[in-house]
Amino acid sequence: MALTIQQQPPQNFNSKTFFLPSFAPIEYLVSSTNTAQAGFKVIVSVHYDTDGADTKIATLQLNTIPSATQVVTDIQNIVQSFVSSQYTILEGDTVDLSFSDYKNFRVAFQEYNASGLQGSPSSGATFYAWDAAPKYKEFATDDWKNWSINEISAGVVTGDFLSSFEQNNQWANFSKADKWIRINDSQKYQINWLIDDSRELAIYVKTMDAAFNTLSVRNLNFTSVKNQYGIDVGVQEITAHNWLINTTPSALDMTGVKYYALRILEATDDYWITPAIGFEVDDCDSTYTNYELHWLNRRGGFDSYTFTGKSNQETDIQKNFAKYNTRKIESSSIVHNTYAQRKRAFHTGLRDSYTLNSRLLRDFEITALEDLVSSPEVYWRDGSNFLSVNVTDKTYRHAKSENGQVYSMQLTMEIDNSDKRQW
Repeated sequence: MALTIQQQPPQNFNSKTFFLPSFAPIEYLVSSTNTAQAGFKVIVSVHYDTDGADTKIATLQLNTIPSATQVVTDIQNIVQSFVSSQYTILEGDTVDLSFSDYKNFRVAFQEYNASGLQGSPSSGATFYAWDAAPKYKEFATDDWKNWSINEISAGVVTGDFLSSFEQNNQWANFSKADKWIRINDSQKYQINWLIDDSRELAIYVKTMDAAFNTLSVRNLNFTSVKNQYGIDVGVQEITAHNWLINTTPSALDMTGVKYYALRILEATDDYWITPAIGFEVDDCDSTYTNYELHWLNRRGGFDSYTFTGKSNQETDIQKNFAKYNTRKIESSSIVHNTYAQRKRAFHTGLRDSYTLNSRLLRDFEITALEDLVSSPEVYWRDGSNFLSVNVTDKTYRHAKSENGQVYSMQLTMEIDNSDKRQW
C-alpha cells in the first residue's frame, strides 16, 4: 500500500488540538502511487466517539482528481449531524458550571481496485468539533482559533468567550468608553467558552458601582477538561454561585452595582487567558413590553438581548371554507333553523408574529445582533417559559455610528409552533 495523508485537520500548535468548527471545511488531501490500477478508488470511513464506541457513521468512495494522483474530501456535512449545542438555561438555572461532553472523530482511508480492498486502513488524527459557523474570512484567516482557549506556544495560552459581543476589555481602569453588554435585572445570560485540555483555572468576577468603584472581586476555581463550559451570569443568577476570596467562601456584593465583568485566569501560572466580558445593569424605565431573546451565535455559544422599544403583535389566520346544507328532517318535516350554518371554516391555523424594536445601539452591538437575525436557533423568554421562534427578516443593515449617528434595530419574529382551531 502506498497511500499518504498529505494534509488533514486539526490545525494545531505545540501538539495542542483545536476544536474544529463543524460548519467550516474539514478537509483531507490524500495521495497514492497506485492510481493507474483498474477501478482504483479511495474508500473513506468516518468514525464518531473514538474514545468510546468508535462508531462508523459514514463510508465514501472517492475517485482521484483527473490527471493527478490525489483525492480531496471534506466531511463537515457528516460531522454536522453529530454535533449540537446545549443551552442549560432552557432547562433552568445552573449551579456553578455546566459543560458539554464533546465527542471526537477520525477518518480512515484505504485503497481499492478491481481486485477489492487493498492493504490496511490508514487513519488520520483524531479531532474534536463544535457547533460553530465562522464566516469564510474568519476561517481563511484563522480567526476562529481565537474562539477557544488554547496553548499557541510554550506556556502561552489565549482565547475568548463564545460571544458575538466582542469586547476585549482590560481588567483594570474600566470606564464608560469600554464595551458593556446592557442587561436588565431580570434578564438571563450565559457565557460559554471552549477549553483544549486539562487545566487549573479560575473565573474572576468584579462588581462596580456607577463610578466604577470596585465593590467586590471573587473567584470560582475549577479543573477543566476538553469541553465546552458555561456559567449563568444574569444579575439574579450570578449571586447564586459559590464564589470565593482565594479559597474562602464569600458572597458577591451586588449592593448598588451598575457594572460587573468576568475573566478567566490560568491559576497554575497566574496569568489571564481571556479578555474581560463586561455587563452594564440597564436600570432605565420603559413604558413598552420587554422581549428577551436568546440565540445560538456563529461561535457556537449563546447570547441574549432584551428589546425594549415599541412592539407590535399580529396574528396570521389561514382557513379554508366548505358549504353545507342547512336543512334537516324532523319527523315528517323539513326544518330550516336560524342558527343553521351553511358556510363553515375548517383547517383554521393561527401564527403569531411580533415586530420588535431596540433602543439605540453601539457599533459592537449592531455587529453582534447580525447573529440573532441569521441564527437557526432562537428562543423568546415569555415569563418563565422559553418559546422557539424564527426571525423572518432576510436582510440586515450594518449601520455604524462613524457618521455621527446611532441606530435602533427592528426585527420580526414568528412563533415556531402554529395553533389549530376546532372544526
